[in-house]
Amino acid sequence: MELTGRGKTLLAVSVVVGLTALAVGEGDLLRAAALAAIAPIGGLFVLRWSRPSLESNRVLNPAQVEAGQATQVRLGIQNTGRSRPPALMLEDRIPYRLGNRPRLVLERLAPGARSVVNYTITPGSRGAYELGPLTVRTSDPFGLAVSVQEFPVTTELIVTPRIQPLRSLLLPGGAGMSSGESASHTVAITGNDDIAVREYRNGDDMRRVHWKASAHRGQLMVRREEQPWENNAAVLLDVRRGAHRGELSSFEWMVDAAASATVRLSRDGIDPWLITAHRDFECRQGDYSQAMRYLATVAAAPEAPVAAMVEKAQRARSVSGIVAFLGHLTPEEAAALGRLARRGGRCTALVVDPVRWIPKAASSRVDPREQAFAQQHGQAVSTLASAGWQVVPVVAGTELRRVWTQLSAWRNLA
Repeated sequence: MELTGRGKTLLAVSVVVGLTALAVGEGDLLRAAALAAIAPIGGLFVLRWSRPSLESNRVLNPAQVEAGQATQVRLGIQNTGRSRPPALMLEDRIPYRLGNRPRLVLERLAPGARSVVNYTITPGSRGAYELGPLTVRTSDPFGLAVSVQEFPVTTELIVTPRIQPLRSLLLPGGAGMSSGESASHTVAITGNDDIAVREYRNGDDMRRVHWKASAHRGQLMVRREEQPWENNAAVLLDVRRGAHRGELSSFEWMVDAAASATVRLSRDGIDPWLITAHRDFECRQGDYSQAMRYLATVAAAPEAPVAAMVEKAQRARSVSGIVAFLGHLTPEEAAALGRLARRGGRCTALVVDPVRWIPKAASSRVDPREQAFAQQHGQAVSTLASAGWQVVPVVAGTELRRVWTQLSAWRNLA
């Protein structure tokens, strides 16, 4: 408990007036000063006597939202004390990116009573945000003293990337169709040899051992039974920090694009497999919540080699197509990605050119470093295209829904 600015001012004026009254011998003025000083001090005693005993909770509906969508915050306050406190002023602390802190007034609560107040926030960008702590202030009737209680409990709000509306796509071989016209078998992205054999696992029948393949590979291999067709597709997201540029980050564009592609494929009845250098998520039966939660907080990392992403993609059981969102590439990284196209599946890369991402003013002076950077990127794109990838260039201002329809390896549904 403490005095407010008004209370401190009144107390200071009372002291000055009282000292002046003593100096000049004005008894009436001294009594007036004493009465004025009683008000703020009395306010402190009133608050101490009526200090509320409160409990609070916070509920988000929903607790995970898409950027640009609103969520409702419900604050529940219960008076667990025996007295009826004055009006309560609530202030919930929220990150500045979510807007101004909400300030709410709650009428006097009877002992044991509970009240609920709501406010709405609309986050504009992805991320994980902590809401709270909640601060409750109570003041005396004259606003001279204030009591502050803070409830340290916080609540996490997950904001996923903004999902752009994309047209439905039909995967080669029938994937994505609801009519059941899919092929009877699938080809693994790891190559034709893996259709027949795989590594031996404990419990496998020794009669299924493929001795020729075992001798060739130097480890025990067994024949693999044919697998039924599965509507799978891989979505690759390049999270290398050095592959992106710009205040309107190309990385943020790619995160939104990867999220939109994952959602679109899931809604088409395809099981997308979101892959980065660090994590991968299989979205089965339309459940992509974990992938979206990851994309809400994913950040560009200094150590996120393309080779690690390729290795994860090569472990895929079966995919009919790959769509990759890539930044600046070197020819060596493009060659590593090229192995995916040579071993099966249709591969499309939406490649961000970091040199051309933000248009620059025309100038007669050419930066040799930028020129070398652009030349290296051009060689990498050529290597990727020569390996069998369809390459779609992306620059600042490119709309995903427009380039999405250019994917020739994926036919548009009517």
